[in-house]
Amino acid sequence: MTAGLWIVGVLAVLLAALYIRVNQYGAPPVKLLLKTLASLAFVCLGLLGAARAGGAYAWLTWIGLILGAAGDVLLQFMDCRPKEREPFFRAGLGAFLIGHVFYIVAFALLGRVTGWAVLLAAVLFAALFLLQFPRMDLKGQKVPVYAYAAVISVMTAFAVLSFGAGARGALVGLGGILFLVSDAILALIFFSPIREKSLPTWNLITYYAAQILLALSIAVG
Repeated sequence: MTAGLWIVGVLAVLLAALYIRVNQYGAPPVKLLLKTLASLAFVCLGLLGAARAGGAYAWLTWIGLILGAAGDVLLQFMDCRPKEREPFFRAGLGAFLIGHVFYIVAFALLGRVTGWAVLLAAVLFAALFLLQFPRMDLKGQKVPVYAYAAVISVMTAFAVLSFGAGARGALVGLGGILFLVSDAILALIFFSPIREKSLPTWNLITYYAAQILLALSIAVG
């Protein structure tokens, strides 16, 4: 990795940490600004890696990062404009869903995906459906939430099967697992009666760790 990648990587971690801290107490406009900066940081990290590594994997993953950053901003607008929460939620969820499709295609290019991916994705989705969804009130959002759960299950399955494809595969595998954990926590925050104060912090820690790992995977191919 070049010095530029190290610098932007450290900056991405610091901005994410600052946003996670401010998210507990800050005003909505401040949180929106810091979240935008934190997400742009992992996009920039991915861009530097893509410019260095090139190839279909690099650019497909970078597009996934861009769509994730867009989803971040859209979901944060739910706090800034509470009367329009549902449209921003659907738009943010849609951005993440499309981003995961790009991740799926990119991970498939690593050459580790087999027929086991279908079985693993089905097991992950069944776990979400049977263990998590019954505890949640989806508030009329069943179709988009179920669709998103199916797509992230496939993404995670492809990521897990990438373990063994060198350093890039390890970063992808860990990033995919952390992404699933992050989204499982986020679903509890949005749709369950659980009000554990630490949940938003853990959601953001696992989320930004996942995106930064995926951004780093671009450069280490």
